[in-house]
Amino acid sequence: MKENCEIIYKNLEKKQKYESTIKQVVDECFKKEKLDQTNLYMSVTLTNPEEIEKLNRQYRNIDRPTDVLSFPMFEKNELDNFIKENLKNNDVNEEGDILGDIVISIPRVYEQAEEYGHSFERELAYMVVHGFYHLMGYDHIEEEDKKVMRAKEEEVLNELGIKRETSQEKSEEELEKIEEQAKNEKNKTTNSNFLDAWKNAIDGIIYATTTQRNIKIQLVLAVLVVIVSLFFDLDRAEFLCFLFTIILILFAEMVNTAIETVVDLYVDVYHPKAKIAKDVAAGGVVITAINAIIVAYFLFFDKISDIGLNFINNVINSPVHLAFSVLVVVVIAILALIAIARTNKHRGLNHKFIPSGFTTLAFAANTIIWIVTQSSRNVVNTIIITLSLVLAILVSASRIEAKAHKLSEVIFSACIGIILVLVLYGIALGITTMQM
Repeated sequence: MKENCEIIYKNLEKKQKYESTIKQVVDECFKKEKLDQTNLYMSVTLTNPEEIEKLNRQYRNIDRPTDVLSFPMFEKNELDNFIKENLKNNDVNEEGDILGDIVISIPRVYEQAEEYGHSFERELAYMVVHGFYHLMGYDHIEEEDKKVMRAKEEEVLNELGIKRETSQEKSEEELEKIEEQAKNEKNKTTNSNFLDAWKNAIDGIIYATTTQRNIKIQLVLAVLVVIVSLFFDLDRAEFLCFLFTIILILFAEMVNTAIETVVDLYVDVYHPKAKIAKDVAAGGVVITAINAIIVAYFLFFDKISDIGLNFINNVINSPVHLAFSVLVVVVIAILALIAIARTNKHRGLNHKFIPSGFTTLAFAANTIIWIVTQSSRNVVNTIIITLSLVLAILVSASRIEAKAHKLSEVIFSACIGIILVLVLYGIALGITTMQM
């Protein structure tokens, strides 16, 4: 009897229960689609999350693990023609032709089986049949295509008597709702209140700055250009335009990341529409980059010759410019520290010790106010400094009260905010003194 699949183990222990389930499902799939009469076969690689993440990164440019990957060897029309010709040909190639490869993360199968209330065999069977129909050219991007693919998958599983639950009392519609509810409970995507929405937004920023190489580069460049801007005499309108340009580039990069993530969520294999969505999003980033070049030309071209004098005048006469520049650097610095902590790869900063961005900004602002007003020691300025310090302390206390951070994290963050501002202002004054 022809072997319809080859099972490969990669960094995973071989088990008979895997092979019996996979071969049973593949044989039924081949019978259903009349491939058992051809010389086609497929390979199924069983591996761990680390290996499937490497493949996902290498072939789909997605740096995270998944449950199943499909690598078809034919387009759908090409496969249909190949099958017809193969059925007509009695001299079947003994070596066989490869239909494609699917890769399954076995630990992920165990997790999803528990999450959705299935048996392991049912979840593994679904992964195999899902990957098989991707090899056959089916997808689930459009709703109509999704219905066709899901119907074929369920038809094969029902033919094998593989049910979603051991109990047969619930309808297919009820079981669909159970799965959907399980997903929603584990991965809630709606916000219950404003604070919840704000926290999720911050999580999105941290994710982008932690995982996306382009955004990391953009943040480094943002720090550099903010520092360089101190050498030029920018008025408030020019400085606002300058900051807006930086923010627009970062925004475009984050939107591009979001679009790519959503596309990858629904597309397991290459699809022309998925490529269009990604290319258009990437095009948006390019447009913002071109816009930044144009803005930089009009802002800085006629000022390059007077760098030294402009810097001195700017520090002395435009403290607002310097204050905003320092705040921008502080924001980027604290985002970097939080990102480092979230990756959990460092001995000092890790998921057990995460700095507070609110506290850092509050004490940075208080320090800037103290520096700006310290030249004029009157009652009004003393009151302003005192009130800003009280507000910074209240912000810090609220983070502890909300159990978002520990006391040690808040103290550390306050020190970071104060030190960053003092260092940056010190550098500015040092350069000013040298220029004079």
